[in-house]
Amino acid sequence: MKQTIKLNAILIFGFIFFQNFVFANENELKNSDGSSETVSSITGDDLIFVNEKREKIALSDLKGKVVFVNFWATWCRPCVEEMASINELKKKLKDKDIVFVMLNIEADLEKAKNFMVQRKLDLPVYVVGKTISPDLFKNVVPTTLIYNKKGQLEGNIQGMTDFNDPKIYEALKQLLEK
Repeated sequence: MKQTIKLNAILIFGFIFFQNFVFANENELKNSDGSSETVSSITGDDLIFVNEKREKIALSDLKGKVVFVNFWATWCRPCVEEMASINELKKKLKDKDIVFVMLNIEADLEKAKNFMVQRKLDLPVYVVGKTISPDLFKNVVPTTLIYNKKGQLEGNIQGMTDFNDPKIYEALKQLLEK
C-alpha cells in the first residue's frame, strides 16, 4: 500500500514537473555550449517552430503544403519507437508537398539533432517558438498533428502510432491531392 502511494506521488510530481518544464522553457533554446537564448514569439495563434539554423517558421508560412507535426522527446520510449515508421513515411512521400516537423519538447536542438544522427533518421528537428495551445498539445508525447494545405487541422493523434499503416499513407495522399 505504501509503495503504491509513493509511486502515485512520484507520478504526480513527475507530471507537474514535465508540464512546467515544457511550458516554462518554451521560448528558451539551449545552445551547444550550455547557454541559452530567448526566442521572441510571433503574435497571433499561429504555431511557430524554430529550426536548426535558429530560423522561425510559422505554420501559416507552410500553406499550400500538408504539414506533419510530431511532438516528441529523446527520453520518451513510445516516441523513439515510432520514429522509424515516421522516417519510412517521409521517404514514401518524398517529392510531395508535405513538410515534416519533428518538434522536440526538450527545447534542445543539438541533442535532438544528435539523436537523429545516431539513429540514422532523416527527420528535421525543430523546437517550440511560442506557446502552443492546450487544444493542440495536451502534454502527451508523442502527439502528431496533421494539417491540410489550407493550414486547417485534419488530425490530432495522441500516443504511439505505426505510421507504416497503409491507411495513414492513403489519408495523407488524399490530403496531398486536394
